[in-house]
Amino acid sequence: MQPVLKKRDISELPAATYAPVVQGCLEVFDQASRCLQMLDDESYQASMKPVVNSSIGEHFRHWLDVFHAVYQAGIVIDYNQRRRGHAVETSRSVALEEIARLQHWLVELSDKQLKKSVSILTEVSVSHTQACLMSSTLEREITFAALHANHHFAMVKVAASLMNKSIDDDFGIAPATATFLRGQS
Repeated sequence: MQPVLKKRDISELPAATYAPVVQGCLEVFDQASRCLQMLDDESYQASMKPVVNSSIGEHFRHWLDVFHAVYQAGIVIDYNQRRRGHAVETSRSVALEEIARLQHWLVELSDKQLKKSVSILTEVSVSHTQACLMSSTLEREITFAALHANHHFAMVKVAASLMNKSIDDDFGIAPATATFLRGQS
């Protein structure tokens, strides 16, 4: 697979077979799977405190929790539900299984389903308990989940580099940053 930062002729790109949002998420899952294959369970579970407080596995669990909230939701997506201590934090194979399940779900979504109105429930304050219910669409929330994963990928890359583990150069680069960087070459 070519790095996203390499400037490519549009004719080199495969024809999109899914909605752009789904295609972007599939790229996120592909990056995550490649990262997991570059690590062993020991490095996946290691904490690189004080630079990075959470292990790579805990970062994976968190961004997968965001996707999981969208996946399991009906009309309300509850982002406050977390699976702290879940096996996905300590097992790369469990993470890979969850990624495969989410990929399968995404490719089955129709354009109509992506445009479906949903509500999100999320905490908005650190100083006191304050949750808000807001309107959105499934497509918007899937986009949020993918971008949120990218943020965690950047932290994973820092932790991996502290362990002298090699991760793809474009891992953790946001789509808008990748577009900017491609324009610089």
